[in-house]
Amino acid sequence: MELTDYRALLVDCDEVLVDRDSGIWVALQPLLENHPGSLSKEEVLAEFKQVAQSLYPRFGELGFGGLLCFAHRQLAQRLGLESSWEEDMTFARSAGDWSLFEDAPGAMLYLRKFYRLLVYGDRDNADREALCERLGIPPEDLLSWSNPLLDPAWLSANDLEPKDILLVSAPSANTPASVDLCLIRRGETEYAPPANADFCASSMADLVAQHQLSLRR
Repeated sequence: MELTDYRALLVDCDEVLVDRDSGIWVALQPLLENHPGSLSKEEVLAEFKQVAQSLYPRFGELGFGGLLCFAHRQLAQRLGLESSWEEDMTFARSAGDWSLFEDAPGAMLYLRKFYRLLVYGDRDNADREALCERLGIPPEDLLSWSNPLLDPAWLSANDLEPKDILLVSAPSANTPASVDLCLIRRGETEYAPPANADFCASSMADLVAQHQLSLRR
């Protein structure tokens, strides 16, 4: 299929549109100032991701902010540091300040001329409206409750079929099988598309450029 054959894009929020890792790294600095050693950004983020993944089975109980709060506390414990509940909550609230990748707003503005743009990502209710405004999408198109590709009732209500939707995701995300996939591989200018991906792009701006080429064919 060509990029122009789809009616909707399901875009992963974090690491495709929102620079989650940089946001987490900045928000962890008050905690890391007390660490006696020197840890690289990659080491800290790897530790944080392990902690966060271990908490995801409790997502329904904790919510997104609660998960970040407990992840901060458990990371502190792993590093042998002290963290107050106030510091944990301050870290959790930082999610509303995570920045967009530079190319994200312009790419979304262009792509919404051709597709229905659905954004898939976890956020607390308090942060949803501001994020939708930054991304230029209506609140109902920020989806966090389930993957719409796996929800026949949602697809029927929105007059869509799985074949109409292209998933736009980062390589580290868990993608369902048998889903048309575009990988956004930021920071990589040369790559071989993996077998499970239908399209690859080095950024959202690159995806826009590829779409423009498809229009000319």
